[in-house]
Amino acid sequence: PSSPELCSSKTLIVSSSQKNQNQEPSLRNQTKMYLQCYINEKGEKVYTTKKESPLGLATESAHPARFSPDDKYSRQRVLLKKRFGLLPTQHAPVKY
Repeated sequence: PSSPELCSSKTLIVSSSQKNQNQEPSLRNQTKMYLQCYINEKGEKVYTTKKESPLGLATESAHPARFSPDDKYSRQRVLLKKRFGLLPTQHAPVKY
């Protein structure tokens, strides 16, 4: 097709002839993460594309947070855990 199509999942499909060969879109702009999840009455995780569960509660993203090896806030996180006694060294040893 000569014009972009809209799929049922609300994703824009552009044929390769429509893309400018010199300007390939970045992966960040190409991928859309619509998958959401919620916990049903039985305690099971249910995946959906809707923003609200059948119970009327908001769903959460089914995709993990982005990981960066450059952890800027590591020091602050350790200080807070130390302050509130949440470090593993501040607990009783685990019995195996």
